[in-house]
Amino acid sequence: MKTSAPIRLAVLAAGLLLAAPALAAPKITFSIAQLKEVVEQKGGVRTTRMVPTTSASPGDVVEYQLTYANTGDALATDANIDDAIPKGTTYVANSAAGEGTEITFSADGGKTFAPSVKVAYEYRLPSGAVEKRVATPAEYTHVRWTLKQVPPGATGKVSFRVKVN
Repeated sequence: MKTSAPIRLAVLAAGLLLAAPALAAPKITFSIAQLKEVVEQKGGVRTTRMVPTTSASPGDVVEYQLTYANTGDALATDANIDDAIPKGTTYVANSAAGEGTEITFSADGGKTFAPSVKVAYEYRLPSGAVEKRVATPAEYTHVRWTLKQVPPGATGKVSFRVKVN
């Protein structure tokens, strides 16, 4: 009977060792900054810069910057960041950026995503027939960034611009 106690202890210890790696997990957190494009004319030189803002007017270009971090203790792979194009704005073509990410778009409210040249939506004709159409950047509803790999402690930034209608 004395041999059974060490065996139980060894099984329990092995179970704890096996469970430890399962506790490691990535945790992606992010923050969002809103910046407005400001054009200045000084000494005959025109400059454009982005400044933090909380409001915008029709015609303004606004950039949304999403800063992310893996605050977990394991590698994050193929993590998605989805952001809706705000109502009352239009996506600025080719403005989405994110180093080391795959950028895709949706034109159906975030249900499906595809690279910009393949974004499509369904259009119902007066006859009732439905046809697929290729969406223009003005018809995008969401942007998605797929982060291929984010090691523990790593940070990065993704962004896109819109024009206020």
